[in-house]
Amino acid sequence: MTEPTVRVCASFNVRKSALPDFCQAASRIATEAGLDEHCGAVRVQREIGWTRQVSTEAQSLFMLVQEWQSGDALEEHVRSPAAMRFDRDLKEGDILACAPMLSLFGPELLVADLKAMAAEARASGLELPNSEVKTADPVPETKSQGYIKSPGAGKGSPQATGPGSKGARAARASAGGSTKNGAWK
Repeated sequence: MTEPTVRVCASFNVRKSALPDFCQAASRIATEAGLDEHCGAVRVQREIGWTRQVSTEAQSLFMLVQEWQSGDALEEHVRSPAAMRFDRDLKEGDILACAPMLSLFGPELLVADLKAMAAEARASGLELPNSEVKTADPVPETKSQGYIKSPGAGKGSPQATGPGSKGARAARASAGGSTKNGAWK
């Protein structure tokens, strides 16, 4: 497989009472996705204890990371029987304490990429000199159907995270979210 262009990161707050069911469903989807020739990697991780952990005595935080060759490959996976079963298992089994959180990322940024982005931002005047820096309001976000769309992220762009973007729809469905109206359950 070539360098993945779409990385899906989905976090799940799993009820402790449903931990065996989640582990079984996650192992099934990880195995099935891993067999897809367009999937570069599938990883499931569990939060470790730390000062600001999300996990509690009642629930554990898990992260599912998938790397896909393209948005189309992810979209195809989302329509697969395995992904639909994962979605159904999470919903019908009352496994999650709340809706999953999903994010899509593009290719890895190297240090050189970050430096180039910083230089470009400075050249375009996006950075204020230190003497002009003041406390600003947060960047405005637009909400649509319960999902946040970052300003400037258009449909089809790698940064598109709004509910209408192809990758976001695919990721929601793959991670147990609804694709009909953006609502959980």
